[in-house]
Amino acid sequence: MTQYAITDIGSNTMVLIFYEIHDGVPIQMYHESTPAHLIDYVDADRIMSKEGIAEAARVLALYDQKCDTAGIEYRFADITEPCRIGNQQELVDALAKTKFEIHPLTGYQEAAYDYIGTRFSYPDVRDGIAFDVGGGSTELISFRDSKPVDAVSFHLGCVRLSHLPLDTQECAKELHKIRKEYPSLNTASKDLIGIGGTMRYAGLVCNDLYHTDHMLPVVRLREMYQRLLDHEAEAEEAVMREVRVSRQPLLLPGIHMILEICNAYEAETILISDTGIRDGFLLECLHLTNGQENA
Repeated sequence: MTQYAITDIGSNTMVLIFYEIHDGVPIQMYHESTPAHLIDYVDADRIMSKEGIAEAARVLALYDQKCDTAGIEYRFADITEPCRIGNQQELVDALAKTKFEIHPLTGYQEAAYDYIGTRFSYPDVRDGIAFDVGGGSTELISFRDSKPVDAVSFHLGCVRLSHLPLDTQECAKELHKIRKEYPSLNTASKDLIGIGGTMRYAGLVCNDLYHTDHMLPVVRLREMYQRLLDHEAEAEEAVMREVRVSRQPLLLPGIHMILEICNAYEAETILISDTGIRDGFLLECLHLTNGQENA
C-alpha cells in the first residue's frame, strides 16, 4: 500500500510521520520527533540565522534519508510559525534541496488544517471552537456545520510564554483582542476541541492523575496546574512519566494559555484530539497531487 511522508516543521520540534490511507482515513505507521528549537534562531527583526536554517535543513535531510530507506515516494513538509520570517525564501530554498515538497503555511492555513485534522477524531462535533497552543503561536478556530468560519493564528505559543512570568496577562489580552475582531470567535462554548502536542501532553498528565482520558474536565486541568505550581511531588512525578524531557519546561506556560482560553469561553470540558494539522495538511497535499494527476 502507498505510504506518504509528512514533516511538520514547527517552532520547537520537527516531526516526521509516515501515513497510509485506509478508507479515506490517514493512519500513522511511523512517528519521529526532533527538538530543533528553530524559534531560538529567530531574532527580534524576524530573521532566522544561518545556523537555524542549517539546523532545519540538517533534520529534514535525515528525514529524507529515512524516507529513502522506507521507499516512500510522496513527501510533503509544512512550515508553520518558523516560516513567518523576513528571510523565508532562504529557509525554503535550503529545505527544497531534499525530496520533500515544501509548503510554507500562513497562520490561516495552519489553523484551518488544524481543524480539518480534528474531523477524524470528532466527526460528530459540527459546531464550536477549537484551539492549538504550539511552540511559537496559538491557533483559534470557529466552525459551523463542520466547516471553519474563522481560523486565526497569533504569536504567543508555549516557547514564547516560557520567557514570561507564569501569571502574565499577555494571553488574556491577546485573546480579548482576537475575539473582539472576529465575532464568530466571541461566543461561549461549553466544550472546546484541543489540538496539538501541548494539549495532548497536558491530557496525559491529567489522565495519569485523574483518569480523565480524552474528555478532560477543565476543573481537573486547573487543579493539576495548581498542584504543579505548588511543586507537589505526585504531580511532578506524573509530568516526568508522561512528558518528554525536552517538552517539560514548556508544559506550565502551555497550560496557562489553555486555561486562559477556557476562561474566555467559559468552557467546562476539553475534547482532546489525536489528530490535527498533519492529518489536515496531508489531505490537502493528496487533493493537490490528485488534481495535478487528473489535469
